[in-house]
Amino acid sequence: MRDKARFLFPFTVVAVGVALVVALVGFMEGVFMGMIDMTANLDSGHLRLVNKAFYDEEHLRPLDRSLANQQETHDWLVKHSSMQVDWAPRIRWGAILDVPDEKGETRSQTPVMGMAMDLKSPNSREIERLRLKSSLVEGDLPKGFNEMLMGVQLAEVLGISVGQSVTLMGQSFDGGMVADNYQVSGLVRFGVSAMDKKMVLIDLVDAQNTFYMEDMVTDWLGYFPPSTDLDDYEELKESMRTGLADWIPHPKDWAKDDAPIILSIRDQQNIGAIMDKFRVIKGFVVGIFTFLMVLVLWNAGILSGIHRYGEMGLRLAFGEPHWRLILTLAIEGLWIGFLGSVAGSLVGGSFAWYLQEVGLNMGDSFAQSGLMINDVVRARVTTDGFVQGIVPGIFASVAGTLVASMAIFQRSEANLFRELEAG
Repeated sequence: MRDKARFLFPFTVVAVGVALVVALVGFMEGVFMGMIDMTANLDSGHLRLVNKAFYDEEHLRPLDRSLANQQETHDWLVKHSSMQVDWAPRIRWGAILDVPDEKGETRSQTPVMGMAMDLKSPNSREIERLRLKSSLVEGDLPKGFNEMLMGVQLAEVLGISVGQSVTLMGQSFDGGMVADNYQVSGLVRFGVSAMDKKMVLIDLVDAQNTFYMEDMVTDWLGYFPPSTDLDDYEELKESMRTGLADWIPHPKDWAKDDAPIILSIRDQQNIGAIMDKFRVIKGFVVGIFTFLMVLVLWNAGILSGIHRYGEMGLRLAFGEPHWRLILTLAIEGLWIGFLGSVAGSLVGGSFAWYLQEVGLNMGDSFAQSGLMINDVVRARVTTDGFVQGIVPGIFASVAGTLVASMAIFQRSEANLFRELEAG
C-alpha cells in the first residue's frame, strides 16, 4: 500500500469507475422508473382491465363500451390477482369545457380529456397515489357535489379561478347529449407539463351521474408496490389472462359483445419498446465503463509490472513457480478491486441517494416535451445498481492484473534477475 504505482493509482481508477457506474445506473433507473410510475399513476396502471372495444377506440372515449357491475368486477380482480395489487376504478371521459363570463354567457370553450376516480372516500388511495394534497396550488380537494380539480396551466390559459363555475358538455353512455355544471374546487400542479395543460379530475360518482353511467367504469387499474420488479407485471398478467378466459358466466349487466382484456404497462403507450431500449442502453453504458476500467488497469498493471520485474525475478530465482506468482498478483488485484469497489459504492451510492431524496428540477427542459416525466427527476438506489458497479470493478482489477502479469512468461528468470541488479 506504500507503493503508489501498485495500490493508489489502480485503487483510484476502480473507485472512480464504480462510483460513476453506481451513480449513473441509479440516475437512469430513477428517471426511467419515475416515468413508469408517473404513467401508471396518472394513466395506465401497472395492470389494466378494460373492454377491448373501448381500448381499440380509446382516443374517442366511447363511454358506451364501459364495463358494468362495478362491485362484482372488483371482487373477481381481487380474487384472481396478488394480494399486493390495489385495484382502482376509473372513467376516462372527454367533453367540451365551457367557461361563462359574469353574465353567464360563454366566454371561452376548449375540449378536455378528463379522468374520474374516487376522490371523496376516506379509504381511497387515489389522492395519495397522485399526490394531490402536495400538488394543490390553490383551493381544496373536492368534497361536495360536482366539484373538480383542474391543471394549473389550463386554468391560467382559460382565466379560471377557484370557486368559479364551469359547464361540461359531452356524450352520455347511451349516446345522448349531456351538460352539467361543476365548480372548480382547486388548481393542481401535477409536475408533468403535459398534464398541467389539459388535465381535469372529477370524482367517480359525479362522473357516473353526469354521463349516466351508474355502476359502470371504463377501466380497472392495478397498482403494485414501488419495489416490484417489472417482470412480475407480466407473470401476473398471464395468470389473470388465463382466469379471464374461464370467467363464465360474465356479470349479468355486461353486454353480450363485451370482451375485457388484461394489459400490463408494457402493452401500453409503447412502454415495452422503451423498456427494452433502456436495458440495452444501460448494458451498453456499463459495458463501456467496464472496458475502460480494464484498459486503464491493464496499463497500470503493465507499468507496475515493469517496476516489479526485479522482485519477480528474485522470487522466481528462489524457486517460486510461475502460477503461484501470478496467483498472488491476482489476489492482490482482487483486494484492490474490492477496496476500490467499496469506496466507489459509498461515493456513487451517496450521490444517488441524494438525488433520490432531494431530486433535480428539470421542469424547464420537459416543458415542451409532453412526456409523462415528473419535473423533479430523482435517482433510485437499487441493489442492481451496486451489483453492476461492484462486479465490473472487481473483475476489471483482477483481469487487468492477470493480463499484465502474462508478460512474466515471456521473460527469462535471468533477465528478470539482471533487471533487479541494474535497479
